[in-house]
Amino acid sequence: MKLRNIILLGSMMYLGVTSCSKEEKLDSNSVFVDPKIEQNDFDKYIFSNFTTPYNMEIIYKYVDRESDLDYNLVPAPFESSIRMTKLLNYLGLEPYNDLTGSKEFIRKYFPKLINYIGSLAIRNNGTVVLGTAENGTKMTLYNLLSLDEESGRDADFLTTYYFKTIHHEFQHILNQTKPYPSDFSAITGTTYVDDAWNTVYPENPTGRANAISAGYISPYASKAATEDFAELFSIYVTRDQAGWNSWINLPNASDAGKAIINKKLAIVKTYMKEQWNIDMDLLRTNIVGRMSKLDTFDQTTIK
Repeated sequence: MKLRNIILLGSMMYLGVTSCSKEEKLDSNSVFVDPKIEQNDFDKYIFSNFTTPYNMEIIYKYVDRESDLDYNLVPAPFESSIRMTKLLNYLGLEPYNDLTGSKEFIRKYFPKLINYIGSLAIRNNGTVVLGTAENGTKMTLYNLLSLDEESGRDADFLTTYYFKTIHHEFQHILNQTKPYPSDFSAITGTTYVDDAWNTVYPENPTGRANAISAGYISPYASKAATEDFAELFSIYVTRDQAGWNSWINLPNASDAGKAIINKKLAIVKTYMKEQWNIDMDLLRTNIVGRMSKLDTFDQTTIK
């Protein structure tokens, strides 16, 4: 009986094998092949003006994995993305090219991925995130919903919402690559307030004046030495001398605080010149000069 069962089982296994062998062969073509995506004129513009010269990618369509899911965010409008891309080149990249004499500086150090978001990113404490930089490789810019024909020609608006942030975040990358002198951190090293900055120095005239009196160019500069350094750099290079004077000479801001700020600024200028061979005054002149021509700068033609 046992022998019969074994023979029967072997026969069934053989039938199973032969049955399987008669099935049709699997198609070697995957059903998950991505369809070919046609490039539009904007994609081609990005490739020619950013990817080729700088090895840089710009994401203007909302991508979940590239966005901060801690916030409720919406995509950037298509036309606003075009404006930002042309302005980024005009006010964010070309000034450095002019001062360094080539595109190599930006190609080597500027983030390789730029991500556009339509809405603002608002923290639980009510403060607003205008931009972020991650590990020196990615920069996210918010609030493109507000960028249109009118605001795109408003130098103050562009500085406040985009380009101060762009130069601020780029400065982080530079001083992470080549550290600034420890003397800078020691000037007000015991008075940085970390995440309490917006409570200690609220973003209003009184809070700003108190921050300046304490030796900080902005309330956010009081968070940490790294933010202090980047704030000084970005505020200085995006304003002419009159704008700088207006920023620092607030009513009720103490002269002692202004003296501290100027001492810090001197270190930032020396660092940029000695470490990167960039004269901050010439950089400022270049950026401000370009801003004065916004009325005639073409922000929408991409062909």
